[in-house]
Amino acid sequence: MLTKIFLFLLSATLAICDPDDHHWQAPSSTDIRSPCPGVNALANHGFLPRNGLNISLSQFITGVTAGLNFEPNFTIFAVAVYQPFTTTGYNTTLNLNDLDHHATQVPGEHDGSLSRNDLFFGDNHSFNKSIWATVASHFHAPTISIATAAQARKERFAAAQALNPTFTPNLNASLNETPLYLKAMQGRDNATKTEYVRIFFEEERIPYNEGYERAVEPVTLEDINELMLEIAAAT
Repeated sequence: MLTKIFLFLLSATLAICDPDDHHWQAPSSTDIRSPCPGVNALANHGFLPRNGLNISLSQFITGVTAGLNFEPNFTIFAVAVYQPFTTTGYNTTLNLNDLDHHATQVPGEHDGSLSRNDLFFGDNHSFNKSIWATVASHFHAPTISIATAAQARKERFAAAQALNPTFTPNLNASLNETPLYLKAMQGRDNATKTEYVRIFFEEERIPYNEGYERAVEPVTLEDINELMLEIAAAT
């Protein structure tokens, strides 16, 4: 009987651990990170180079697929947006802080981010607890509906627009941000758990310990675009 109990507890413990070779580790003082919590979480788990430097397209594709199961076409598109702004000295690689580049039309770092301040205020890179708190205050239920996520985005966008005299209304980027976290943290579940999203943003950690499993079917560009339209319609 004791043996059965031990084996049950052991299997349960193993089931909630980070994957082999992908334990979460906070970045060191010399590691580079981005303004994107998802990219940072992938680096913190070692799906992307932990130092955040000189990352090739193939490394991005491998890491994003292994960590969150977004299809390669999504990653190719996302990397292409930032390739012109690389600071590595090579047009085939990126440093994660190259994603700090302020996007005014295409998806990317933008005014009205859900968890970062606007460039006008000096730091569009670091996680901002106060800004995120205004977004997370909408998440009262165990899961986050499209309607709730849409309202949280809308109010954050409006608040930033009211405060920033140089606000650039990049709706493409703003509407893109919400589907990304909803799809990334939905994983194998039918709905996106609030707990997972909080961990994803606040700790830049993939919530394996809480039960998260990445999606079985790859998340496609079409999936993101369809969800963007739903978010826009619900706003």
